Amino acid sequence: MHRLLPDPVELGVRETEVLGAFAQTMAPGGALPAAEAEIPVSTSMSELSRRLPSRQIRFMRLGIRAFDWLCFPRRFSRLPSERRGELLERWARSRWPHQRELLMLLKTLYSLNYLRDERVRTAIGYEARCEVDGPEPADLPLGEMTPTEDGEDCEVAIVGSGAGGAAIAVALAEAGLDVLILEAGPYANRNTYPADPVEASARYYRDSGLTVAVGLPSIPIPSARMVGGTTVINSGTCFRATDAILERWRVEFGVGWARDLDEHFEEAERMLEVRPLELETLGRNGQLVAAGATALGAHGEPLHRNAGRCVQCSACPQGCRLDAKKAMHVSYLPRAVAAGARIRAGVEARRVVIEAGRARGLECVVPDGGGGRRAYRVHASKAVISAGGSFGTPELLLRSGIEHPAVGRNLRLHPSAWVGARFGEPVRGWEGVMQSYGIDQWADQGVMLEATFTPLAYCGQWLPGVTSEHQERLLDFDRIGSNGVQVRDETSSGRVKLGADGTIRVGYRLSKGEARKVAFGIARAAEIWFAAGAEEVYPQVSGNPILRRGDLAAFESRPPAGRELRIESFHPMGSCRIGADASIAPIDTDGSVRGVAGLYVADASVFPTSLGVNPMMTVIAVAARLGRLLAGRLSG
Repeated sequence: MHRLLPDPVELGVRETEVLGAFAQTMAPGGALPAAEAEIPVSTSMSELSRRLPSRQIRFMRLGIRAFDWLCFPRRFSRLPSERRGELLERWARSRWPHQRELLMLLKTLYSLNYLRDERVRTAIGYEARCEVDGPEPADLPLGEMTPTEDGEDCEVAIVGSGAGGAAIAVALAEAGLDVLILEAGPYANRNTYPADPVEASARYYRDSGLTVAVGLPSIPIPSARMVGGTTVINSGTCFRATDAILERWRVEFGVGWARDLDEHFEEAERMLEVRPLELETLGRNGQLVAAGATALGAHGEPLHRNAGRCVQCSACPQGCRLDAKKAMHVSYLPRAVAAGARIRAGVEARRVVIEAGRARGLECVVPDGGGGRRAYRVHASKAVISAGGSFGTPELLLRSGIEHPAVGRNLRLHPSAWVGARFGEPVRGWEGVMQSYGIDQWADQGVMLEATFTPLAYCGQWLPGVTSEHQERLLDFDRIGSNGVQVRDETSSGRVKLGADGTIRVGYRLSKGEARKVAFGIARAAEIWFAAGAEEVYPQVSGNPILRRGDLAAFESRPPAGRELRIESFHPMGSCRIGADASIAPIDTDGSVRGVAGLYVADASVFPTSLGVNPMMTVIAVAARLGRLLAGRLSG
């Protein structure tokens, strides 16, 4: 088949030239450092691209080239700087979606690589740091994590070390089973997390943080690939699944134990030192959200977190610089290791070995020390458990020939939108706790709001404007507030499948009804910001970058279509549904994979429905419950 571009390994000279011209136009110098002349944006992006999968590099190259020809028959990169600026301002206001979306692609690549630079952050006054009220936590040993020789034996092999894998490892190791935990990513802790947010993404995130569910709109879904999984880089917010959701699992999906999770929630809350934040230590961003909600009579409260007495955190997506957040690598995994479990980092499970209808182990690859990879085989005498999350588990099962038609389907994402605001007073949202205050006033409608101040490099593209207008808003970053909208997706759905190269492709269809819910949530977030005194609000709607007082009625009278929303997701769930009905659920209610003896799943992929709240605690509780059931079977 003819391809538009050969398989790429990095951005080419032409794409680098286009990105350099864009960056120079966005940041010509002045109050902030000049892009290219002082901050090598295009070189930085080219270096980062070498660490991306080829399909994503291909997408970037095509997008950058298409952008370059938006002013056909001329090329953007060959125009004088003044003319380039005029075109960016025109395209930012364009009624043609393809012009606005290509502009956003370039703006995102530019922002990541410009705002990662310490000189820019210093000029803005931004500082990422962590602080606890009390002694810093102690380091906990995890033992030797380097893969041995060509493989090893165990009774139970667990693929994945995040919330599900770590919790079920504890249950099985403490039952006396010989447990081996395999993690595709590296190990890191407070002594090794990089200060550079883009470097952190490249090291510790799947696809360097650029996993995307393709659709209208396409949705970025950052998830970790490291020891401890996404618990290391999430915000640490802790919710139990609601009784109503768990009752649905019991009644509609036949998960008889769904209402028996209280003891597992309680144990997880003790283990992770979950406690509510105090209003005084939220930081100004959370306090403004709380004040706006109170003024409107909307119910909300400080969030519960697994970070003990953390009073300052603005680097959660890069790993907590104190490891005060009780991610799996400083909580459940040390407990599993203390009970005899072993962890191996850098081991990518490629296929489950199935013999005579039973899982016998795993075919894996590990680094060979010379830039390549070598084979590594694990023999598991009693069970193989997939706990790679809603992407990793269907990826492994599909590679292994599991043929149930629902494997990879029913993906839920909690479609989310960043809603910013600018105030006339300092907010300094990076001071205090990153995710701090929740509003559940509209939870029965499937809409939650959580005050979340996103780190600078990850949200710079959301600030309205181009050229000097965007630079002015960056200089005003200390007056920016940030709130998040999260929707429980019931009628929207996605799918994880394999591409020809054996890696996943993710697609997602946002329903019209849930696009309206996102828009409703944006309007409520804007209303809260204005009640708190905001001058303008940034709704993340293509073609409608700014809302001012008095604009809300018009916004809600014509809510944006799904394709106009700029959505993210942080909570993939449900791609390998659990349930009693074998026709719709590839996973039986004991966690076993239908059709293969000795193969189990314990992660968010088994959720029969979307939760509507941050899922980490429910993943732990479900995995602990499945671990108890499995320990009884395997130890008997």
